[in-house]
Amino acid sequence: MRLGIVAVAFALALAGCNRQSATTDAQGAGSPQLDAPAPDTQPSRTFATANDAAAAATGQIIVAMTLRLPDASQENADSQEVLTLTGANGLVLEAQISGAVSPATQVEGQTLRALLNIPVDEPQVLIYRVSAETKNAGRGICGADDAAHVVVWEPAGPGEAAMKVLGIIGAAPGAAGARACPMLEYRRS
Repeated sequence: MRLGIVAVAFALALAGCNRQSATTDAQGAGSPQLDAPAPDTQPSRTFATANDAAAAATGQIIVAMTLRLPDASQENADSQEVLTLTGANGLVLEAQISGAVSPATQVEGQTLRALLNIPVDEPQVLIYRVSAETKNAGRGICGADDAAHVVVWEPAGPGEAAMKVLGIIGAAPGAAGARACPMLEYRRS
């Protein structure tokens, strides 16, 4: 009986040694090392145009939200939420979230609520700072002008499938020098 217990203990010890050598071999020079986070994934949603301004600016649009992790070499850097809008006309716009503001925030004397035609009970809209905009044939979110910020609103109710986008030229909404572009309206395809 004692011999059986010793044999089982020896087999377990031998299995543990084999596992360590397999782990050591897998971490050898021939295997890849993970030094940085995995690349961005882009779960996306497709929207069809719901007004003439959207049809002229982008056509059908694909919306992707990603979370970009900071480079390992940057200390105290935060992850960043990035919005990517890809239009059927070749437009690609990337913008980083800069915050949420009240729909009562004004641009050229009009509230975002009025510019986006959103309900009175809506508590906030999201503001993104544009980091890159590639236009095809000079047509972008703000036509031939470059958008500095993008205001995005989607209804929070169940079954709602709309999205409204408002490009802002110049300063951020609420600041002097901010100018609104035409409101672009989309419906989920």
